[in-house]
Amino acid sequence: MHEVGIAQNILDIAVESALNNKAEIINKIHVKIGRLAAVENDALLFAFDALKEGTIAANALLKIEDIPIKGRCIDCKHEDFYDEMFFSCKKCGSYKVELLTGEELNITEIEVD
Repeated sequence: MHEVGIAQNILDIAVESALNNKAEIINKIHVKIGRLAAVENDALLFAFDALKEGTIAANALLKIEDIPIKGRCIDCKHEDFYDEMFFSCKKCGSYKVELLTGEELNITEIEVD
């Protein structure tokens, strides 16, 4: 379950950032996670809740924004969303699809007091 490692990294980055900015409490951490990042959101939330105990983020919420898979056909430039990892252009059928979104794993905001 690599979500534990991801949760620990998110927590470490948030705590370090908060302390560097003289914050005493972390209230909320916002993250963007693409569907291709291979992260199980429920497992990440569970791990985060277990790891945050005893830190300045003990009462913090982890807010996850799910980022869909979006691609652009290199041949016809058509952009579309995909539900799975089989990428062929829905307009011209080409397999030359460039990923635009879906691989993100970013902290976007940390709310502190």
